[in-house]
Amino acid sequence: MPQLPTPLSHPDASRRRWLADLAALSACVATGPVAAVAAGGEIHLGASAALSGPAASLGRCFHAGAQAAFAHIKHQGGIHGASVVLHVQDDAYEPERAEANTRMLLDDPRVLALFGYVGTPTSMAVQPLVKRAGIAFVGPYTGADFLREPQQTLVFNVRASYSQEGLALARAMKADGVKTVDVLYQADLFGRAGLESMRGAATQMGLSLGLASSHKRNSEDMEQAIGRLLAHGQGEAIFMVSTYGSCAAAVKLARAKGYRGRFYTLSFTGLEPLRQALGPAMKGLTMAQVVPDAENRQLPVVADYQQAMRAHGDSSFDAISLEGYIAARVMAEGLRHARLPLSRASVAEGLGAIGSLDLGGFRLTLGPQQRQGSDWVELRVGK
Repeated sequence: MPQLPTPLSHPDASRRRWLADLAALSACVATGPVAAVAAGGEIHLGASAALSGPAASLGRCFHAGAQAAFAHIKHQGGIHGASVVLHVQDDAYEPERAEANTRMLLDDPRVLALFGYVGTPTSMAVQPLVKRAGIAFVGPYTGADFLREPQQTLVFNVRASYSQEGLALARAMKADGVKTVDVLYQADLFGRAGLESMRGAATQMGLSLGLASSHKRNSEDMEQAIGRLLAHGQGEAIFMVSTYGSCAAAVKLARAKGYRGRFYTLSFTGLEPLRQALGPAMKGLTMAQVVPDAENRQLPVVADYQQAMRAHGDSSFDAISLEGYIAARVMAEGLRHARLPLSRASVAEGLGAIGSLDLGGFRLTLGPQQRQGSDWVELRVGK
């Protein structure tokens, strides 16, 4: 996988170094956040994502796909003749670090949009900053419903919501003969969002929710959480709301303790890292997906993605980097629609003016009243 920007270890040190790099931009500071399209040929975006820690594969893969897309766009002549520069800061999937990174990014007047944040709690932590800065928040790797509420006028979601994923999974549960489902969820905003998505979907499909057992974020210690479910749970299946490392640890432990029920999980978990962690233990696990099969070259958007990844030095394909690639294509389309000179306000307006967009078999719509681009959900079943 291509090397991503080296994460800076301490927010204060990062901030000092970042501000030092901006010393030469006093003229830009005086005139407000206008892109360097007119002077320098670069359009700057900011991102905070997990590049280290137990969820690192999510951030690294997503931004590998995004960087491949932006590199391909540059090779084709750029946007308004400019290349996109994406500043990715590491938050290790911790909200406090995401907030510190975002403050630093917003202090740079060149940064015209925030792009590709990974996770529900990290995205939630920065929303007050997004609103205060009047900056677009584009393509977050989360399906949380709060980012799709009407008042979130600066948020541009590309993927389907957790409510839609939950409903697809609940339909699959019913088809599999499940009547009651227990829930394993991480104890944070993502876990609660996933739990609520299944609560609503279960009601709609006539299923019952059994025991809900939580665990600490970024932890693979599942002894207590799985122990509670196996001792007191009532379901024929377990719905998991967590990242790939935690879910893999939970499945392995439950199987080792004799559990023979099915597992279901949301797309955020990360299909390929979970498959790699579980191996044959993927059998009996169903996962929602919000992008097509990354190996399906018959779909033009996937063929384009694979070409861009190879040109960027990466021949491994996965759903997470494909989502990053698609989100970057949407970001680029918003920049093309934005009026010149580019500013934070004009970029947000440009994203809202995209309308219907077909990326080659993956269709989406963004507009003044439409802040979720795609409703596409399918299921993958481990065999």
